[in-house]
Amino acid sequence: MNKPHPIRLRPAIENRIGTTAFFRNRPLYETIFQELLASGKSEFKIIFHASSIGAEVYSFIIEYLANNYNEFFNITCYATDIEQHFLNFSKAGIYPIQILQGMTPLEQSFFSTDEQNAVVSDKVKNHLTFLPASSFTDFVSNDTYDIVFLLNALIYVPEEQQSLTIDKISNYNSKWFITSAFHRETIKSDLIRNEYYPIINNIELIHNSWLDRRVNTTINEKRNGIYADWSLPEYSEIEDYEYKYCAIFKKTKCP
Repeated sequence: MNKPHPIRLRPAIENRIGTTAFFRNRPLYETIFQELLASGKSEFKIIFHASSIGAEVYSFIIEYLANNYNEFFNITCYATDIEQHFLNFSKAGIYPIQILQGMTPLEQSFFSTDEQNAVVSDKVKNHLTFLPASSFTDFVSNDTYDIVFLLNALIYVPEEQQSLTIDKISNYNSKWFITSAFHRETIKSDLIRNEYYPIINNIELIHNSWLDRRVNTTINEKRNGIYADWSLPEYSEIEDYEYKYCAIFKKTKCP
């Protein structure tokens, strides 16, 4: 059965826009959880950079609970964003009720509602800790995270900043790096340098599930503040497609 299309959210603070959606890419999360299950570990520590107003973090946790992965392993999630107002909104967990139109009944069951709002349940919130506001380019940590999420963000920095960011992330990421919307021409070298390799399970399905990015556009995507194309072309096994069209990468060695 086809699942509902995500309802796009586009919060804005001054010159920052935090485009996001609940269940923006279900196959991505499903594939990650299968990776975690296959690893045999019982505990995972996960950080979400550029988490905007929390929709994608909460979606990940709901996916975890809805599919009973909590019977096999525990996740502890952390979220940060450059904009503190977005983090405050996320922490409250109160969203316009229209978001439920993009969810299955099971997904909706993790919210309480009134006439105007959908409120994330404490069962979901209990798996999430909010960190102080930070840019993903500046973030440093003495902790190590099994998974680092950096979705739909690297296009907002130049190529050289992408390289430096991935180098820094590698220092506190022990296994999986989840990323999308990046500089496709340099992503392979940035990843290989840090001993990441692509996980291509469901790669085409995940690629095609970025519904808001799988569009044809005639505008100049590279402009002030946007350094790489955000739209995704039709999936094909072009040279280095395993890197350019992938979102899940795994370290060959721990730091």
